[in-house]
Amino acid sequence: MFPWAINRLSKAVEKAAVIAYPTDTIWGLGCHPMCTPAVIRIMNIKQRGLEKGLILLSPCLDYCKPYISDELSNQQIDQLQESDSHPVTWLVPANPGCPVWLTGQHTTIAIRLTDHPFIVSICSAMHAPIVSTSANRRGKPSVRNALQARRQFGDELDAIVTGFSTGTGAASEIRSLQSGHVSREFHQ
Repeated sequence: MFPWAINRLSKAVEKAAVIAYPTDTIWGLGCHPMCTPAVIRIMNIKQRGLEKGLILLSPCLDYCKPYISDELSNQQIDQLQESDSHPVTWLVPANPGCPVWLTGQHTTIAIRLTDHPFIVSICSAMHAPIVSTSANRRGKPSVRNALQARRQFGDELDAIVTGFSTGTGAASEIRSLQSGHVSREFHQ
């Protein structure tokens, strides 16, 4: 995507647009994390309740700081920013003011730092993370490309991002920052 297109898309996302986009793992549905109507639209599209929470994707920890506890140790901060051999979504203690539509029924917020070119571009333009959840309806497989996204979601989305590749094609590992417990393993 051209820089002007990223800027236009970031402005739309900041104003409640819901998009389908490739990530470092699988295709996702996303919006601005502080836009409640957009989050509710995503949950309605997916036919899923808010109790599970959502993932925040970002190229840097700074964009996620408003959502995470300010009581993390230096070691935990370093661990979040370390590269892994595969994508890891971290369950991080949430800031007490973190919106319930992001945390669900949990006291943690799920974040994944990634250098995927689209995530870097959109988050840098917004100076914020982007919400991510798999691009599928409950019980159905995730879409794998823009054409499948158009077929499955049609006019329910405001935009479908093209021009970027998807990473691994498999969902990320989910790991607790506090305990190290892995609740979902990475299988490529």
